[in-house]
Amino acid sequence: MSALLVAVIVVAVTSAVQGAVGFGMNLLAVPVLVVLDPSFVPGPAVAAGLVLSVLVAGREWAPVDLRLGWAVLGVVPGTLLGLGLLALVPAESLAAPMGVLVLVAVVLSAVRVNLSPTRVTLAVAGMASGFLATAGSIGGPPMALVYAQSKGPRLRSNLSVFFVVTAAASLVALAAAGHFGAHEVRVSALFVPGVLVGFLASGPLRPLVDRGHVRPAVLWLSAVAGVGAIVEGILH
Repeated sequence: MSALLVAVIVVAVTSAVQGAVGFGMNLLAVPVLVVLDPSFVPGPAVAAGLVLSVLVAGREWAPVDLRLGWAVLGVVPGTLLGLGLLALVPAESLAAPMGVLVLVAVVLSAVRVNLSPTRVTLAVAGMASGFLATAGSIGGPPMALVYAQSKGPRLRSNLSVFFVVTAAASLVALAAAGHFGAHEVRVSALFVPGVLVGFLASGPLRPLVDRGHVRPAVLWLSAVAGVGAIVEGILH
């Protein structure tokens, strides 16, 4: 029960971050959740992210990029690759490699290899996101880096819509593969209050992020997630 209480608090804090920036909940929460109880990841973490993404998508009124469909198409092969890898390698063994991939993407963006939402970049980012979300519950960085040049409302709106699709696809795939059963459903339900608290807290934080801090927030959150995943992999 103590581990579950701490997990709910972690979900609440990281939900506030994602509600304000546009992503980051699972990036920051997963390294802690997997230490508290490995069964919290990936299923319950992905389910909590789905609930939060639905809430944020309903709150943000920025136009959704119609090209987002290309990213959604990329999710399918990415999710299948993630499931295939999970069947061969334990989730905890994938943390460090996933973290390295995230850091590489951050470095490329930081040195001004600026990405923009085109059909090709969205399709590739969608595939990478589906893979990372299914294999390690950290699917946010690829899409966030593509939209890092956008204004806050546009980034949050597009990422939230995409995350709804990604999370739903990942949960269906995880359930079909036997990684999301009755226990994971119960834990997911217990995470919902934390998601709601974090979502409400994120409202007043959005204007602070939107004052020219969207891109730095995306890069820093992605870098922290990458380092955290590497540390997690080393500790295991």
